[in-house]
Amino acid sequence: MSRGRYIEAGVIVFLIASSVIVGHACADGPVSGSILVDTRTQTSNGDLSSEEYRLTLKASKRIKELYAYGEVWFRGFGITQPATYLPQLQQYSSNPPTYLDVRQVYVEFYSFLLDDLDVKIGKQVLTWGTADELNVTNNVNPYDLEDPFSFDNKLPVPLLVAEYYFPHDVSLTGVIEPLFVPSVLPSDRWLAAFIPSVPIPSGVHISQININLDRPRQSMPGNLSYGFRIAKKALFNYDVSLSYYDGWYTLPEPSYANATLSGSNIIASANLNFPRLSIIGGDFAGSIGDHGVWGEVALNIPHRPVRFESSVMGVPYPEASFDIATSPFVKYVLGTDYTFNDGTYVNLQFLHGEFYEIGNQLQNYVALMSNRSFLYGKLMAQAAVVLEIAPHSTTGYMLYPELDWMPYDDIKIAAGGFIFAGNGATDFGAVTSDSEVFLKASYVF
Repeated sequence: MSRGRYIEAGVIVFLIASSVIVGHACADGPVSGSILVDTRTQTSNGDLSSEEYRLTLKASKRIKELYAYGEVWFRGFGITQPATYLPQLQQYSSNPPTYLDVRQVYVEFYSFLLDDLDVKIGKQVLTWGTADELNVTNNVNPYDLEDPFSFDNKLPVPLLVAEYYFPHDVSLTGVIEPLFVPSVLPSDRWLAAFIPSVPIPSGVHISQININLDRPRQSMPGNLSYGFRIAKKALFNYDVSLSYYDGWYTLPEPSYANATLSGSNIIASANLNFPRLSIIGGDFAGSIGDHGVWGEVALNIPHRPVRFESSVMGVPYPEASFDIATSPFVKYVLGTDYTFNDGTYVNLQFLHGEFYEIGNQLQNYVALMSNRSFLYGKLMAQAAVVLEIAPHSTTGYMLYPELDWMPYDDIKIAAGGFIFAGNGATDFGAVTSDSEVFLKASYVF
């Protein structure tokens, strides 16, 4: 093993040991976490598409009015890089990396200056909204799309959060995000599902495409993001809230492209940028009889028109230009769930506008999920289907079956898949060849 690998291993062992020691020393905040093994295979060719080993450690401590929390991931990947000559087989570094990911680290001050004011500062995730994973008002944190099937994952970012508690279960939350952090994008084979492609006129053959990313400047106070949310519990037996967020859309949108000639080759240069939006949101959650109900609505207001403009040799080419979001647009989700007498759980949601859609890209989705436990809770079968209703009555869908076995407390072995089908004009129909099956094992401690 190289000296660098010894140092890396030593640091990891030291961190784990330190966390365990600190955890045992803190009776009210022990170390907890989980172990995950996740293996996935493509159904189209049987190739192993991903293999991850993850150790999650969490530690917390409260001292009077101060609370501290930390969470780290130790991650390794099991698919080795191909070796093209013999010495590569002698280098451990040719294997995929193992690395430390600091997820959340923050401190929270209870009764900060005022009895009913809590302040939290650090790298964290702030969750707004009431819908089940399909949120339209939860816009503070960018998305972590490294795993495209966990699109509700949020990326922890530096935040300053203050929450004041009024009488009668009313609270006011304010948040400031001083730095722009874009969403983490998935691998190339999934990228087209989340980032619109730059249109190329028919009959034009591009020899080379250069893509430039225009990120917002890290300047304050002009480019910081901020928001606030007022919430009321048990208003006519419903939890309700209103929110406002002013920040950057964290997925890049195409803004400009220019085609030039270099000899007999056509070279295209494309720019992607991050539009800024003001989002006014509202949500509710409650029940009607034995049925749980919830909903969210978000009015998105672009600060300036979002357009794609193209040119050839610097001359505007209107035929390949189009509007993306030139006026305010609304996203919303409505849902309900119910548990039958035999223990079968059903969850139904209707969504207008996925998180990766903006302006005139919005489409409708229907998500249905059901699960049921067997063998005294040792076995759970669940299935979900997400139907994509695209323009012109074209449809695509994703099937998500899963079978979970819990032989012991806190241990789970899961097998399932993500199966895509539908018309090629839909997002789901366009990735049918990327359907996957998986096998996971996890332990929570």
